[in-house]
Amino acid sequence: MMSLLMACGEKKKDENLIQAFKLHEEAIQVRQTAKDQIAKLEAITDSVFVATNSVQLNSLSNALKEWDEQLIEVPGFEEEHDHSDHDHSGHDHDHDHDHNHSHSEQELTPKQHLEVQQHLLNEIKSISEKLNTIK
Repeated sequence: MMSLLMACGEKKKDENLIQAFKLHEEAIQVRQTAKDQIAKLEAITDSVFVATNSVQLNSLSNALKEWDEQLIEVPGFEEEHDHSDHDHSGHDHDHDHDHNHSHSEQELTPKQHLEVQQHLLNEIKSISEKLNTIK
């Protein structure tokens, strides 16, 4: 019985999900850098800087919040998630798994999870690149 339980717990993960998780982790790192960068830029009080950049900075801050709302976890990797670099203000890891968001996650195929994570990574990189243009 014990060997049966151990064998079930060690099933091989789908390669698409493994790649999706790597993209997810990269996206989380880019997101944290972008969040830190926004905080630094919002702390600048120079009137010329504020007048020149406040609209774009607000827009990018809102884009980051919207990105957070789209973020989904990769199933099967919750225990491997490095929570030390991850800001939980954008989404709730302890949410009730009966709501619609988790149903949509469960309905995705491993390939679709990979595509979603690639899209999310591209989106957060785009936000980060736009932040880098603010000086």
